[in-house]
Amino acid sequence: MATTRAAFQKPRFAPDFPYQDVFDDLWGIWCKHILGNQKKNKYYEAKNTLQDLGLSIPPPLKDVETVVGWPQKAVEALVVRSRFDGFEANDETAAAILDRVSEQSGLKRKYRMAVTSELVYCFSAVTISRGDVDAGEPEVIIGLHSAESSAARWDYRKNRIKYGFTIVDYTDKGKACEINLYVDDAIVNARATRSGVWDYSVSEHEMGRPLMEVLAYRPTEARPFGQSRITRAVRSITDSAVREALRTEVSAEFFTAPQKYLLGVSKEEAFAEVSKWEAYIGSIFTIGRDSEGDVPQFGQLAQGSMQPHVDYMRSLAARFSGETNVAISQLGVIHDNPSSAEAIYAANEPLIMEADDLNDGNGEALRNIARMVVAAVLDKPLEKLTEDERSITPIFRNPAMPSIVSQADAMVKIASVAPWIAETDVFLEQLGFDEGTRRRLMDDRNKAASANAISDIFAVNKPSQNEPTVVE
Repeated sequence: MATTRAAFQKPRFAPDFPYQDVFDDLWGIWCKHILGNQKKNKYYEAKNTLQDLGLSIPPPLKDVETVVGWPQKAVEALVVRSRFDGFEANDETAAAILDRVSEQSGLKRKYRMAVTSELVYCFSAVTISRGDVDAGEPEVIIGLHSAESSAARWDYRKNRIKYGFTIVDYTDKGKACEINLYVDDAIVNARATRSGVWDYSVSEHEMGRPLMEVLAYRPTEARPFGQSRITRAVRSITDSAVREALRTEVSAEFFTAPQKYLLGVSKEEAFAEVSKWEAYIGSIFTIGRDSEGDVPQFGQLAQGSMQPHVDYMRSLAARFSGETNVAISQLGVIHDNPSSAEAIYAANEPLIMEADDLNDGNGEALRNIARMVVAAVLDKPLEKLTEDERSITPIFRNPAMPSIVSQADAMVKIASVAPWIAETDVFLEQLGFDEGTRRRLMDDRNKAASANAISDIFAVNKPSQNEPTVVE
């Protein structure tokens, strides 16, 4: 839900609220960044307004809607290359828990949503809580919150979140009416009341850290929560592209209806019976001689070329491509000659490398989330997990997105050197099969192996036809 001015009204708690200082800190962080986050979201949704320079666009045409979706392309081009494909764990119990919770919560789908928010704003908050199984809820609920509805403080010594909060619900007027506060040993749920003083309840846990993790894009020491992919440079180039798109529309109108002139006749005489537009589109246009018997001269001014607009938009697309590593061909700029497969890969290589970095950073966050999920289901502190239970690896598909033919050829060559690789699940994974297909293939292989083993047993016990039958 879009945050309105009403949401800036700070919740009021009773004087004995034990987390007032923590909440004040988080509320200040949220208020400081909310307007900037909303601005980034407007660019992502292509709702940014025209930044007019006041020179070339006629005032009546400034309200013409022109949309440039390049910021969304900058985000989505990276999202589609970061494909989470499940977890692997050394402990069978932990692996079964993660498979079950991932399926119940739709974690793969939620990951794509979280990465989108991460790239638009700078981070996406992921929260964990125990579900009410008797009420039909999953045993572990995984929640997602964008930077518009969450805030957190970073703990540099522990290299994790110190505490954080999420806005869970809003009123019809856009005012926050329910907030969850996450601290080391509890989740605090606060709700608005009619009296104006918020009520709260505390759910303690033994995790030893807040049940909140962030997926951060390009974090740095100064900015541990990362930075938006819709940077100031991206927004500036997009503003220029919106202006150019409107200028192109205006020029196209004049290009369609070129200016003409008629010499030797007054305006009243030329358009005495028809309007200018009717004269332009009419099939026959007649003008008599003037009072001195001369024939009026008719002509057309040279049309303005559309090529400068095309060249300038191409220049903006090149600048945008340089800022975001999105191939210029994905921005609507068509090359005269078709690119080869090698040229296409070279154009996408910077984006592929960026996707690898994104997967590495998000992989650490997903590992922390998975460990908290396992600890929550096993009902033990995070530090009490065994080494095998902690050995969890998030799996991502290849961001280069190679074709099945090229990938299969590479894996066959590897298997020819190390034949045992062909018997592993990694071999099927590298061939490009998703998790569901890999499971079906492995199950079918195991069934076939079991059937062959049973057939071999009966074949051993069955007497040969060449052996004589002994009659006692």
